[in-house]
Amino acid sequence: MKGIIIVLGAPNDEQGQLSIMALNRLQTALRFYRHNYGFKFLCTGGFGPHFNTTNQPHAYYAAQYLMSRGVPTANILPFVLSRNTVEDATLVQPLLAQHQPDKVVVVTSDFHLPRAELLFNKYVTNQPVLFLQAVSTLDAATLNKLQGHERNALAWLRQQPDFN
Repeated sequence: MKGIIIVLGAPNDEQGQLSIMALNRLQTALRFYRHNYGFKFLCTGGFGPHFNTTNQPHAYYAAQYLMSRGVPTANILPFVLSRNTVEDATLVQPLLAQHQPDKVVVVTSDFHLPRAELLFNKYVTNQPVLFLQAVSTLDAATLNKLQGHERNALAWLRQQPDFN
């Protein structure tokens, strides 16, 4: 297989409507896909009180969006039902091992990129990973709050024995 585009999960509402953050990521992934023949999508995101409380996994809504934009069902791999970025990076391993892609592309938000890079570079070691940042179109207050969360999460990770 030429490559896999891993779209990291983001919130959706109680009706399954994708958040601006999720749409930013999916639109970035679609732009890459349309210019790079032979890639397939791997959507992450299961269930969690902070991002998805519906009866379908977040990855389902992401895949529905991609298919509504012309991506064939055959180009969407089984979902990774992760609850956080650590699980994104670890739970993709079986699918990467199964499909043996030539390239792995991880798509996430610009503010989330440093943490995603740290985790995927730690856990995905069989092939190089390219990272694409989705430019956030969130309002300034929300973006500032998320940037603070990411700084704290990254600082915490770097204090862990596995990351020293």
